[in-house]
Amino acid sequence: MSDTEQEWKPKVRPQSTMAQAFSSALDSAFMLDSNVNHLSQTIDQKKQQMIIQSRELEALQQRIRETEERLKRQAVSNGTAQSTRGGQAQTAGKDESS
Repeated sequence: MSDTEQEWKPKVRPQSTMAQAFSSALDSAFMLDSNVNHLSQTIDQKKQQMIIQSRELEALQQRIRETEERLKRQAVSNGTAQSTRGGQAQTAGKDESS
């Protein structure tokens, strides 16, 4: 072999028309091209849904934390008010019995 024959290599593997037709038939039969595009779009949509749902979840969790804090403050203030009222009621009860 000469140097020029060793240096020359085809850039793309040559395919016969029969191989190309078979490849095309397989792609069509299994819808490989459309499936890949469809799956890619589906993945992108699901990623967007996940981002949106994550943000909604964070907002809901924040609202729950705020509500819990508000309930705790109310319980503390109600507990203080009830213990004060209870002390007054006990004092009033002792006064009546005397």
